[in-house]
Amino acid sequence: MEFTTIRFHEPEAGIGLITLNRPERLNALSLDMVEELHDLFRTVRERKDLRVLILTGEGRGFCSGADLKDARLRQEFPTSPPDPTVHLIAIQKKYADLVLEMRHLPQPIIAAVNGPAAGGGMCLALASDVVIGSPKAAFTPSFINIGLSGGEMGTTFFLPQKVGSGRAAEILLTGRTVDAQEAERIGLMNRLVEENRLQDAAMDLARIMLAKSPMGLRLTKEALNLNRTAPSLDAAVEFENRNQSLCCSTSDFFRAIDAFMKRKRE
Repeated sequence: MEFTTIRFHEPEAGIGLITLNRPERLNALSLDMVEELHDLFRTVRERKDLRVLILTGEGRGFCSGADLKDARLRQEFPTSPPDPTVHLIAIQKKYADLVLEMRHLPQPIIAAVNGPAAGGGMCLALASDVVIGSPKAAFTPSFINIGLSGGEMGTTFFLPQKVGSGRAAEILLTGRTVDAQEAERIGLMNRLVEENRLQDAAMDLARIMLAKSPMGLRLTKEALNLNRTAPSLDAAVEFENRNQSLCCSTSDFFRAIDAFMKRKRE
């Protein structure tokens, strides 16, 4: 697939690397980039051979959020203030649906945050399954700083689950920046790695996931998704029971058991 605002390639079989590629704008989310990400997500969703995704940014930024200087945005929606009904369908949902598509993708997504992740960029990181970052990573929920609600693209869903409701409220209500060290400490980021090791660390993590069974990997992400909002422990366990019974019928399960028993005998 050919893109102008993102790059996609497969560094190894089974691993897809998505690079936001507008470094001159700190990889800000223009309408073109949003639409290209939608196109890419729709394609990779059907790729059973593509089992893990890595998301990162080109240059010194991960993603600086929506591009407020996007010429296309100004051209197609010149009215100020915009008609809220037009804005909701043509702009708001188009941006927000990115995080829904990320959660619906069967592949786990590793965000390799190489610099500032502000606004929508922070949301892309929050919607990823695992977040690792360099010391230059920084997370800013900038919406409230420009007159908007701090609730955007899933922030009020993801952030409290990662850092707790009280800490999430303080971050979203103030719009302050969380640096890499704090992000790791409070659980916003899984791991802090050296800048020159970020891509290697993401690939190492992807390879570990790739070594797991295809169904086991997909159903684990599915269970994590659905059980975030499970109505009860009983419901969560029942869904897990279904997944385990499905996995027990696969050849991957029997191969893994055979390999385990051989190691035990040795």
